[in-house]
Amino acid sequence: MIPIMLIDDHPLAINGIGAWLCGTGRFTICGTAENIAEAVSMIESMNDLPKIIFLDISLGEEDGLDFIPKLKEICKKKNAAAFSTDTAPGASTAIMPNILICSMYEDPFLIQQAFDMGAKGFISKSAKSSEIITAIDALLEGGTYINPKYKLDNQNNAWSLLSRRENEIVSLIKRNLNNRQIAKRLCLSLRTVENHITRIYFKTDTKSREELINL
Repeated sequence: MIPIMLIDDHPLAINGIGAWLCGTGRFTICGTAENIAEAVSMIESMNDLPKIIFLDISLGEEDGLDFIPKLKEICKKKNAAAFSTDTAPGASTAIMPNILICSMYEDPFLIQQAFDMGAKGFISKSAKSSEIITAIDALLEGGTYINPKYKLDNQNNAWSLLSRRENEIVSLIKRNLNNRQIAKRLCLSLRTVENHITRIYFKTDTKSREELINL
């Protein structure tokens, strides 16, 4: 059966989708985690990595997307170890698992951000079972998946004007975090966040958080 890992901070979500996936007879759940630290520890300890990782964008106070670069680094280290002289001949390489974002956040900006970071697919937590299977099969075949109803923002010129930090702040605004929460999440001063938001408004020709969220 195809091994899948679930990363979500809601136990009910993990238990529900995990039971359903196992019930199809095609998949097995090789691990679950509620935060990035748990996920990293689990991946590091695995000899055989999952084929697909379901990842939520929001993990409590953490940004779930931060797990993606950590996963890339773990795979890189595992591959380096596999080719070291101290490793037995024939050691297998760590093939990067496919990241399938499963989230309640359906904003095109956030979805595009996930793909830019390395995710291969996106499904809403309200997706029907048939769509979930379609997404999984697309990733297993080496492709990507996103419902055509989502029009990604990679062609929105406004976002291309933003710096990496400004994009991070927009991402958090779109998840309804206030300025103090954003400052805490990014380890910035409140004044710095406010200054960034002022520049974001100017670059995107918006005047409020509501306009920015709807852009």
